[in-house]
Amino acid sequence: MRAFVLATLVLAAGNEIDGVQDWMQQAFYPALLLILITASLGVPIPEDVPLIAAGVLIKTHPGIASWHGTLIVALIGIMIGDLMLYTLGKRWGPGVVYHRSVRWMITPKRFARVSKQFRRHGAWFCFFGRFFVGVRAVMCLTAGATRFPYWRFLSADFAGALLSVPFFVALGYLFADMIPTLREYVSGIQAILLGALLVATSVGVFLYKLRKERRVKESESGSASATRTTL
Repeated sequence: MRAFVLATLVLAAGNEIDGVQDWMQQAFYPALLLILITASLGVPIPEDVPLIAAGVLIKTHPGIASWHGTLIVALIGIMIGDLMLYTLGKRWGPGVVYHRSVRWMITPKRFARVSKQFRRHGAWFCFFGRFFVGVRAVMCLTAGATRFPYWRFLSADFAGALLSVPFFVALGYLFADMIPTLREYVSGIQAILLGALLVATSVGVFLYKLRKERRVKESESGSASATRTTL
């Protein structure tokens, strides 16, 4: 299961490269920086994908970028986005959940749940929270809104990034030559899942109709019995 998840991530990165390859070849570092800042701000672009894409490009296009340069730019981009969210959360306070620009990703319920995690786990929640898509942005906003200490937030968030960034870049680098095979593999799995979904849907519809017909017959039978009893 883990292998399939990693393969899917690499495949997604490969598809991204197909669309922006020329752009990243011309301006690798600026493109990577911009994408990661945007992803860190909560836009639904998982930061894992551009990191994996960077690793793939390093492997397939020698000389396009260096390892240390890629890691430094990636860390800068991620931390800029995270600190911007922290600053916004600190400025708006608990009322952050009512701001139109961010309320689509942080609801009062999510804010309360994440605030509780901060009270229970502190910096450890900040450290592990950035490993999960959909939690990172909310975690940064909540840290600021709850006035979680700036330096504790920065240290924990940066420590998490120090682990996640090299991991996903290395993942793209190691799997770069396997993207064509992964495309076929994942496509085959998707076809099987789609077929299974169609079969399950058909069976579900059939059973629903069967139960409905049975209820109608039972209802008609009950009505007929009641009529005879009355007579």
